[in-house]
Amino acid sequence: MPDKPTPPGTSAAPPSQPRKQSILLVDDEADILESLKQLLEVSIKEVKVHTAEGGQVAIGILKSQTIDLIITDYKMPGMNGLEFLGEARRLAPSIPRILVTAFPDLELAIKAVNDAKIENFFTKPVEPGKVVDVVRAVLTERRAKEMRDQSFARSLDALRRQSKAP
Repeated sequence: MPDKPTPPGTSAAPPSQPRKQSILLVDDEADILESLKQLLEVSIKEVKVHTAEGGQVAIGILKSQTIDLIITDYKMPGMNGLEFLGEARRLAPSIPRILVTAFPDLELAIKAVNDAKIENFFTKPVEPGKVVDVVRAVLTERRAKEMRDQSFARSLDALRRQSKAP
């Protein structure tokens, strides 16, 4: 029987063995998806990269996989990046989000920060070193938060057991 996916934004790995962190890349240009996927998998250890060529496919992945970071293009057919990020935020509000665009403007940046609550904003063409540095920092912070949350939960469990002891 296949394992049931954990809810978006949560971890199923035991605390002693950290799971691979997962990134969801969304862009309608297959060559950009493949390039970013290779860059991230080669540059960052213990990372799995999922790709989607549009918002609807990405939502399906988000619902079925544990994701630690979303990176999406803005201009895509059907559902644009901000629309996708709004839906992603509704489904999994704790997952950090990054928007990538070839058409940067102040209004878009303000909307992305205010409406989609993005962590960062990249313009195309992206600088590979900067992308890797930012992604690594976001994933490191996410891992640290996960570890703090697990430690806190273990402490609460220990206190509950202790208070029930005779």
